[in-house]
Amino acid sequence: MHKSTLTIILTMFSFFSKGQSDLEAKFSEANSDISLRNMYQRIVWNMQPTNEYLFDQTKGEVKYNVEEKGFEVIAKPKILGTFNLDDKTFLWADKNPSIRKNLNDKVDSFRRTLPKKYQKDKFKSSTEFNTNLLSLFSYQLNSNGFDSKRQDNAIIYYSLLNIKIFKDGIEISVIEPKNHTIPIQDTQNIELIKKFHKEKLEINKGYNEGKISSDQAFEKIKTVHLKYWLNEDSYFFPSLSWPCDFDEKSILEWKEFKIDDNRFFVMYTTDLGWTTESYAYEIDSDANGDKIIINEY
Repeated sequence: MHKSTLTIILTMFSFFSKGQSDLEAKFSEANSDISLRNMYQRIVWNMQPTNEYLFDQTKGEVKYNVEEKGFEVIAKPKILGTFNLDDKTFLWADKNPSIRKNLNDKVDSFRRTLPKKYQKDKFKSSTEFNTNLLSLFSYQLNSNGFDSKRQDNAIIYYSLLNIKIFKDGIEISVIEPKNHTIPIQDTQNIELIKKFHKEKLEINKGYNEGKISSDQAFEKIKTVHLKYWLNEDSYFFPSLSWPCDFDEKSILEWKEFKIDDNRFFVMYTTDLGWTTESYAYEIDSDANGDKIIINEY
């Protein structure tokens, strides 16, 4: 191969590698931030996939019925796009004639910041990549978080802007788009939760390997649970599981934060293999010793 041709190829490879690397770095930053924003919504109004919802394009809103808390939550969305589960293609919202313009008006400027191959109207994709795109989109909009819902053979991906919470028909709270969490640099509580997880992991592992019976395992894991939980409500007693979410090898990131009403949390994000999921423990900041956990999300 001619030297100049090789130089051109290597230069092109370097360019595309750098472009992809930059995008991955942006995804990582966005995921880290947006996971906190979504966790805040879970804490405040119990945002979760099982909530009944109604997507009303005419009104430009998503209405969630949060039965457990008796809330009706209305969010203003911006739709990023849809994923066809049959042919595994992602279609940008502003290229989809079935989506109203007031819901997709932020998409074009966002798409232009991406590598060329993702600027096509439609491209082959995966749910993992779509979620990364949605996270970055939501981060750039400084939104409250994001959500996705399956409708027939497609998944619709959207960012959450202004959110209003109603109880018995009365508006009780308005959540403006931004990150409402306050980071804490002290890792003392994180280290304590890591010890908690390690002890639970050993019990689950012992049971899975047949070294202890189910009765022994349940008794041991209850003892460990009560060592760290200040709230001794049996509702929170753990079950046995394998593979175990508490394996440090599967945890991608730890964070400690507080929210405006001075509530403290330790959050961890774990790799489930096909997706990532975040969980949080609420910590009693006035507790002494190891018994500090009062809730989980």
